[in-house]
Amino acid sequence: MGCRRGELPVLGAVLALALLVGPRVLAQRADIELVPALSGGDGPGPVTYSGYQVLRVQVTGTDTAELLRSYENNPGCTAGTAVQPVQPFIIALHFWSESAVQEGPVDVLVAPDVGRRLKEELTRSGASYTVNIEDVQEAIKRENPSDLLQPRLQVRQSLQQGHPLTWRKYHRLADHHQYLDFVALRYGDLCETFSIGTSTEGRDIKGVKCGRGKREIWIDGGIHAREWISPAVVSYLIREFSERSPTSNDILSNFTLYIIPVLNPDGYEYSHTHDRMWRKTRSKNADSTCIGVDANRNFDISWGKSGTSQEPCAVTYGGPHPFSEPETRAIRDFVLAHKDKLEMFITLHSYSELLFVPYAFTIQKPDDYDEVRAVAERGVAALRAASGREFSIPRTTPYNQLSGVSDDWAKAVAGVRFTYTFELRDKGAHGFLLPAEEIEPSGREIAAAVKAMIRALPAPTRQSGDAAEHRETAAPAAGKRAAGRRFY
Repeated sequence: MGCRRGELPVLGAVLALALLVGPRVLAQRADIELVPALSGGDGPGPVTYSGYQVLRVQVTGTDTAELLRSYENNPGCTAGTAVQPVQPFIIALHFWSESAVQEGPVDVLVAPDVGRRLKEELTRSGASYTVNIEDVQEAIKRENPSDLLQPRLQVRQSLQQGHPLTWRKYHRLADHHQYLDFVALRYGDLCETFSIGTSTEGRDIKGVKCGRGKREIWIDGGIHAREWISPAVVSYLIREFSERSPTSNDILSNFTLYIIPVLNPDGYEYSHTHDRMWRKTRSKNADSTCIGVDANRNFDISWGKSGTSQEPCAVTYGGPHPFSEPETRAIRDFVLAHKDKLEMFITLHSYSELLFVPYAFTIQKPDDYDEVRAVAERGVAALRAASGREFSIPRTTPYNQLSGVSDDWAKAVAGVRFTYTFELRDKGAHGFLLPAEEIEPSGREIAAAVKAMIRALPAPTRQSGDAAEHRETAAPAAGKRAAGRRFY
């Protein structure tokens, strides 16, 4: 029997929760505090998503949108059994794509009992849906091959190539950092490692810079922990600009590229060891048992307004104030220190196969929008030629605005003229659980796009920055449809 919205789980689960998290949490809002991927407590072991599904719901009006939002953050109803013990924080429904859409597809992760009830209500209301992922835990198991080689052969391969990184599986943070060291050692005349700071838990926010030019470019990945394809593709780009540098001599002689594969090292590690769906940083929040901040809502550009939450347990929690996180402060300090030379800022996310141009926080376009978009169009064309995939360049509408995101801040405040966000593969069949076999083709197409975009940059000029003009935005006007699925 499923839970009704707003109800607590059955008595056995509630008692187990009381023993695990104490009376303080249960006395607070149950619809917020009892969510595993939002709480981020270490708990008795890794979070399992057995029986969870990802649904693609076709939203056709406000009734369907409100139905979905009514389930968001409510606790699930999975009580413990001898086979499957109760999890300390059971998620009910979590949006994998934007929740503000009024018409079009929306992807949602749903707990087993809640999913059954939601599907019944959707059917009764006449709304259509499909099941994108039948069992999320099984998809997690299939996503990343645990052992491509026997341990002895893995060691031999690592010794032969000088590092453990491959582009046939998703790797832990240590492997990414070892690859950066390898690149700096092997291609020291072209590349060297650098660090912009440390994370909440003391991990290095490490990158590599390659090139000999005075013009500078920033490329990052992994600001959202669960988007594993992002660090994998960024590391592929590093290989393109180091091991395969002869194909990019024109770029490397004119530019220096600063590339960081994992901006959120604490969250990335946590997504490997505890909760595959973890998104945020790992900082502690005052007066809350929930952990972390959405680092890509934590920048000081229209902070705390659209597409973000003030609830510490929400996956889009923007933090107590702008730049509350050591990770975002490190980005800020580096970019501001280099703002007179930085000409391009590219950040990689997943998923949806999109390329966003500024701005996300307002429907007002920057004065140089046409020129910025033209560079993006060169990238999309090169990507299409490389793989046949069609990435779209969507527009911002009142229903897909986002506040506090890094690329907007880089342009409007730091004055970096060309700023972009890639949403990598796929379009939703696998979502955040993209199989590792997609790493290399994704890397190839993004490398083609990024190189084309760099080559399309005009001769160096500086913009004065339009932070004062654009920092405050008007309330979203009435509209019907979001043109792009935005959740980066």
